[in-house]
Amino acid sequence: MHQRSRTAPVLAAALAAGLFAAVPAHAAPSASPHGRSDVNGDGYGDLVTASEATVAGLAHAGAIVVNTGSADGISAKRVQIVTQNSAGVPGAAEKGDLFGSVLATADLNDDGYTDVVAGTPAEDVDGDVDGGTVAVLWGTKSGLGSGTTLPDPAPSAHDRFGDRLAVGDFNGDGQPELAVGTDSNDVWIFEGVSSAGATGKRRLDTAVAADGPDYYRSLAAGDFDGDGTDDLVVGGRYDEDNSFDGAALVYPGAAGAYTVLPDEAHVAAAGDFDGDGRDDLVTGSPDDNSITAYRGGAQGLAASSRTTLTQDSPGVPGVTEQEDSFGDAVAVGDVNRDGYADVVVGDDFEAIGTVQNAGEVVVLHGSAAGLTGTGAQVVHQGTEGVPGANETYDRFGATVRLTDTDRDGYDDLAAAAPTENTSNGALWSLHGSSGGVSAGKAVSFSAATAGLSQEPYQYFGQSMPTSTYGS
Repeated sequence: MHQRSRTAPVLAAALAAGLFAAVPAHAAPSASPHGRSDVNGDGYGDLVTASEATVAGLAHAGAIVVNTGSADGISAKRVQIVTQNSAGVPGAAEKGDLFGSVLATADLNDDGYTDVVAGTPAEDVDGDVDGGTVAVLWGTKSGLGSGTTLPDPAPSAHDRFGDRLAVGDFNGDGQPELAVGTDSNDVWIFEGVSSAGATGKRRLDTAVAADGPDYYRSLAAGDFDGDGTDDLVVGGRYDEDNSFDGAALVYPGAAGAYTVLPDEAHVAAAGDFDGDGRDDLVTGSPDDNSITAYRGGAQGLAASSRTTLTQDSPGVPGVTEQEDSFGDAVAVGDVNRDGYADVVVGDDFEAIGTVQNAGEVVVLHGSAAGLTGTGAQVVHQGTEGVPGANETYDRFGATVRLTDTDRDGYDDLAAAAPTENTSNGALWSLHGSSGGVSAGKAVSFSAATAGLSQEPYQYFGQSMPTSTYGS
């Protein structure tokens, strides 16, 4: 049986051409249920992204792109493209399906290969418009292989099955379970997922808290109280009176009683920012241009433990502006290998100089005191060594990811600009180091370079998993 990984990956992004001073290491290991995404089992992290790709002439049918890692990291030359027209993949490519527009990665069948869960919430199912599907694509030595569909347990009760995904060990048996969201107030937990389907499933009703979210936007999993069982975060926001206030519900073991956290969680991710052995949570609120970190403890997460950071916080680059969308994307991982999880924040509508909506990524570092603005880094297409140039409405940093693609122990940054080049989209990879993210060996490639259609509006990099369970 494979041991559960305790190494956190995240999306961090920042820096300029040189290295930053290393943070002294400490004894405690980073605690997170997340590990390296390794689809082909060779020990190098792979990057999994999605595109609204044109497939066989069908616009926005969708494709999943896997760039495999190596001693030099990822490359456009080592790529696998998977669509619903690929052999062994359930379904068939159809216009507007957006196959894989929601992604999660985990070794679900414990064979040493990372599997990819592809949510396709816009797919029509048996006449049910936008009924949605979820397929598990199995990792193998040669990459992603055949797939298995997880049937919707209650298709008449909701639509958009698969519009949010998270993986965690919610029952404490040492094996991962899959949480699947819908457009209604329910989340389905699947246990024992294999090529034969799932051995069990149960419904979690999230419409129980008067002060909970009107609709949820994110799912995240982490062991916030250190009891060996993962907890599920259902993050959302109110939309009444255009107030855009938010809340998140935390379910210990993805069941039973819940805790309400008072901040919008448009996006969310877990990792150990303070090195105490318990997972912490970060939520992104682009409406407020902020991210909030909650520290885990013996009693789990609590509002009293939260720290909110904006571009006006000490050490954080930039200045808060109304349309920045700071916090539109977050991911967690250890960029500088100091044992504290770091947070990468997408700020994809940020103006760089006079270039509107060019976008950037900010890296915030963990410490014994938790997440902090001290030593924060920033990266964009105007950063020395980063390929490309800032252009209007590129939205660099709309999605971010961290995984160790070159097996050196440092998590590497992936950042996408899905509206680059007439929304064909592009992807960047920068290596992690003791000084943070380094642009010295940065690579970038577009949807067309990766082997997707050269037509506009492919939105390459539109989706990435925020983390990986196990591997």
